Amino acid sequence: MTANDGSTLLVREVHIAAPREIVFRYFTDPARFVTWIGIAADLEPRPDGKFRFEVAAGEFCSGRYVEVDPPRRVVFTWGWDSPAIPVPPASTLVEVDLHEAGDGGHATRLVLTHRGLAADAYDLHDDGWQAYLTRLQAVVEGRDPGPDPAARTPAEALDEIRRSQARP
Repeated sequence: MTANDGSTLLVREVHIAAPREIVFRYFTDPARFVTWIGIAADLEPRPDGKFRFEVAAGEFCSGRYVEVDPPRRVVFTWGWDSPAIPVPPASTLVEVDLHEAGDGGHATRLVLTHRGLAADAYDLHDDGWQAYLTRLQAVVEGRDPGPDPAARTPAEALDEIRRSQARP
């Protein structure tokens, strides 16, 4: 999907068997955050607060919180400190909307929209969000999330995607 500015728009949705108040905390509490993505996080969940985490050893994603509206919505800028990833720090926008999904408020429909991605960064982020939202769902629901896809660095993942696209 293409956004009005010509960038690629990534949208992912997942259903989580937990109230949105709980799911929300996994985007704002550093200890909860690293249970599903990253190995360390420095989060200041307020408008213009720091959003930075270490995905794998020496690989950082960073930006700023734009909107924090518990338990409905959290928005932050996103980018990579590594020049190997074609998304500079704070250059894109991630919106996370949490909707009650029936079950008396005990389930959440999470809709993640990542705006501003260039086409050459789309596949890396699409694969990443799919994997990490599945991990988030498992962690919040009390299941084992399985191996962390960041065992390979984002640069390695991007190289692998480029190699697979170059094949006939």
